[in-house]
Amino acid sequence: MVLSMSITTKPSRLAMKLIHRNSYLHPLYDPNETVEGRWKREETSSIERFAYLESKIKELKSVGSEARSSLIPFNRGSGFLVNLSIGSPPVTQLVVVDTGSSLLWVQCLPCINCFRQSSSWFDPLKSTSFKILGCGFPGYNYISGYKCNGFNQAEYKLRYLGGDTSQGVLAKESLLFDTSDEGKIKKTNLTFGCGHMNFKTNDDDSYNGVFGLGAYPDITMATQLGNKFSYCIGDINNPLYTHNHLVLGEGSYTEGDSTPLKIHFGHYYVTLQGISVGSKKLKIDPIAFAITWNGNGGVLIDSGMTYTKLANGGFELLYDEILDLMKGLLERIPTERKFEGLCFKGVVSRDLIGFPTVTFHFAGGADLVLESGSLFRQHGGDRFCLAILPSDSEMLNLSVIGILAQQNYNVAFDLQQMKLFIRRIDCELLVD
Repeated sequence: MVLSMSITTKPSRLAMKLIHRNSYLHPLYDPNETVEGRWKREETSSIERFAYLESKIKELKSVGSEARSSLIPFNRGSGFLVNLSIGSPPVTQLVVVDTGSSLLWVQCLPCINCFRQSSSWFDPLKSTSFKILGCGFPGYNYISGYKCNGFNQAEYKLRYLGGDTSQGVLAKESLLFDTSDEGKIKKTNLTFGCGHMNFKTNDDDSYNGVFGLGAYPDITMATQLGNKFSYCIGDINNPLYTHNHLVLGEGSYTEGDSTPLKIHFGHYYVTLQGISVGSKKLKIDPIAFAITWNGNGGVLIDSGMTYTKLANGGFELLYDEILDLMKGLLERIPTERKFEGLCFKGVVSRDLIGFPTVTFHFAGGADLVLESGSLFRQHGGDRFCLAILPSDSEMLNLSVIGILAQQNYNVAFDLQQMKLFIRRIDCELLVD
């Protein structure tokens, strides 16, 4: 008996598992990694990610485009992977989900230059649904690396932080999503980048490309699949937690309190109006988190950065308040510079029971509440540190809210209403 695979093309909820770097499902998962090794990886990658975001925005301000700027550094310490299949017949790909870049691209045959990957390369010559885009397609103006070759084909070139690159043709293709509750769902005629020349500086073979959910229309999956998406993140410290997920399109969970969503330079910004520690609201000047007249500053919400970085005008007051609360409670571990790190002797899960929450207050009344497990990171058996760092930004006021602060929340982006929805919930309750 021959078993056939049932594939639906009806509008459905595209709910997919997100695989965090700390999960046992991740190709690079190491059960022997120490607590110290993990925090060093996460902190280093957060600093690199912040540098990428800052570099990209600075370059976009000067050239007004996405592809000339540095895109994501291939993230060694954090971020999420998602499985999808491309082409007809479908070829499975494992790609990095990124709200900070907009184009979906994968490595394609023939490879003029490709980096090593653990799964099969996509061969467009074997796909009956592959179609190269001609010059002047909608959305081309968002990619300055776009050019027209001698065959009237649209080419792209992305240059990444640290020297990584991807170059190839822009095309239309079918994607097959293996959803968590509705089986396999096929979406057709989607724009993506077919990379024939790809180079990266590390030897991580866990991914085949990037799944862009940034804010540039026409090319981003965020608009190609329905102008909405949501993700829910549980405990990233638990390697056995398997309920992290991404939902695309109309089935996204746009519930809870909302705050206005703004788009600058292809990134998602929110208006952070204040911070409270327990019931005490810190006296932070609102300008600390504001976007200035020349486009500097503001607060990004990001899927690829573990830690949070806050502009100095707000960070110092939060730092001082937490330090004051810890006096007489736990022994502080000194650092060379005042704001280099706020570390204490102890164990977060044991010694911070009942510690006041830190709340980020956003315009419109939405709050993001950080309990001790989202506020601090264990650095060893008897040492933990604040997981919020000063931005030390050349752009002065740039702040980024990382994924650790978003733990135990469903975060939804509605690009029609231009709202960000935030709801505290156990992700297991949202997806079967």
